[in-house]
Amino acid sequence: MARLRLYSKENISETVLSMRKRDRLCHSFLLVGDKGVGKKTSAKYMALEILCRSDGEIPCGVCKDCRMISNDAHPDVITVSASGKSGNFRADDLRPIISDAYIASNEGGYKIYILPDIDKALPAAQNTLLKIFEEPPDHVVIIMTAVKLENVLPTVRSRAIVINVPEATHDDVISALTERRIPEADAEKAYQLCGGNIGACIEYLNGGSDELYLKVKSALAALAKSDEYALLKILNETDRVAATELVTELSKALSEAIKRKQGYEETSFYSEEARKLSETTGSKALMTMYDRILEAMNKLKGNASVGLTIADLSGKLAGRL
Repeated sequence: MARLRLYSKENISETVLSMRKRDRLCHSFLLVGDKGVGKKTSAKYMALEILCRSDGEIPCGVCKDCRMISNDAHPDVITVSASGKSGNFRADDLRPIISDAYIASNEGGYKIYILPDIDKALPAAQNTLLKIFEEPPDHVVIIMTAVKLENVLPTVRSRAIVINVPEATHDDVISALTERRIPEADAEKAYQLCGGNIGACIEYLNGGSDELYLKVKSALAALAKSDEYALLKILNETDRVAATELVTELSKALSEAIKRKQGYEETSFYSEEARKLSETTGSKALMTMYDRILEAMNKLKGNASVGLTIADLSGKLAGRL
C-alpha cells in the first residue's frame, strides 16, 4: 500500500508533530488554501500523525491506525458530509457532532472530525459547533478546511489554529504527477499552466482545456498594447464562474509580470507575454492593474453584474488607471 505523502507542506507536518511531542495537541485546526492545493489530503495526513502508534517514524504507514486511516476505514476519523445543494453544511449536518464528541473513541486514542469546506456553512450551522470549540472533550480534534477564510465566523477562527496550505514546488509537482505514471513532459506542461496546485494539474491532465490559459496569454498581449477593444473581447464572459476563473488566472499572470519587473524571472506558460508587458509598463501601473483585478474578483464573487464588472475592468486595465 502506497504511503500518503504531503508535497511542500512541511509547515503542517511539523506543527502537528511538535504539538504531539509536547503532548499539547490543539483541539481545532483550520486549513486554508485554494481549491486543489491539498487541504483534504493534509487533513488526512494530520490524522495519521495524531493517531499513529509507531515509536519511530510518524506516520509509519504500517501500524493498525495508519492502515485504517489510509483505507478510509478508521472508526475514529469521521469526515462529515454536507447535505446542502451547493455543498454547504446545514445545522443538522453538524449538530450530531455535539453529542457524538462526548462518546469515547473506539480505539482508545483521539476522535478526529474532518469538516471540508467549512467556509460554505452558513453562520447558523457554524454556530452549532461553538460549544465543542469552547469546551472540547480531551479526546476530540476537529480539522476544518476553507478556501475563503473571511467566510468562517470570527468565533470559529479564533478557537482554531489557522494553517495556510501552500502550493507545491516545481520539483514536488513533477514528482507527484510522475508517481501517478504521468509522462514528465505532460507533468511539466501542467505545472506551467497550473503552477504548484497539484489538484488543478491533475484536473487539467484529466481532460482540462487550454482555452482559459490561451485567453490569459492573449489578454496579456492586449495589455502590452493598451488595446481596450481586444481586451474586452477576450475577457467577455457572461457566466459568473467562468469570468471569476478567467480574472483569477489573469491575476496570477500579472503577478508574474510584476515579478519580472522586479528582476525575478520565472519560466511559465505566460513567460513571453509577461516579459513584454513588464517592458512596456511601469511598476506602479502594474501594481495598480493588479489591484483593479483583485477588485473585479471580489465583485464577481459577490452580486455585481458580470458584464459591467468585466467592461469596467477592461477599460481600467487598458487605460492603465
